[in-house]
Formats: sequence, structure tokens, C-alpha cells
Amino acid sequence: MNGLLDKHSYVKLIEFTIENRNFTKVQACEVSGMSQSDFDFITHELFVLSAAQNEYVHPNQNYEWKLSPQAYFNYLQFCEYQHAIQTSNRAHWTSIAAIVISGALALGSIVVSIYG
Repeated sequence: MNGLLDKHSYVKLIEFTIENRNFTKVQACEVSGMSQSDFDFITHELFVLSAAQNEYVHPNQNYEWKLSPQAYFNYLQFCEYQHAIQTSNRAHWTSIAAIVISGALALGSIVVSIYG
């Protein structure tokens, strides 16, 4: 992925959660690059929390983390957006190549008509 958002700690945390359902707060913070206070701040937005997770979450306690449907579908939209950007860039370069080839062919036909 290109751009600023693919490096954002929230995106890294969501990707880590998709790959690993069980982890500690410390592991999540190391992978995502966010502080534990940032993790605490975002947990209610990204995760469906159990009763134990609604209370104090010990940094080294292993929990099962479940992404909220909203977080998961927002992540899918983000991935789709990134794919659209990549496809758009490919289409841009393909059109430039087509213009260059078309120009070369037109120039070739002009040269042939003048000297041929």
C-alpha cells in the first residue's frame, strides 16, 4: 500500500488483529507502534469487548480480541480504496503509453507519406 494511511497505527493494529485473535496489549502496541494509552483510547472503537476487557486490561494478559463489524468493514473500504488508487495509477501509465505509441505511429505515417 502507498500513502500515509497504510502506516497509521490503527491500520497496523487492525491487520494484526485479523492475523492474530489472541494477544496482549504489549504485543499490540509493539506491532502497531502506538502507546498503551492510545491503545486504551481506541479499544472501544475497534473491538467488541468482553466483560473482562471492559475493566482494566493488564498489559501482559493474553486476551481474545474481536474486531467490531464497523472496524472490519471500514478496513475493507480502506483496502478497496488503496486498490482503486493502484488501478488508477496503472490506467494512467497505460494511457500515456498508448498516446506515445499512437504519436509514434502517426509520425511514422507522416514520414512515409513525405518520403515514400
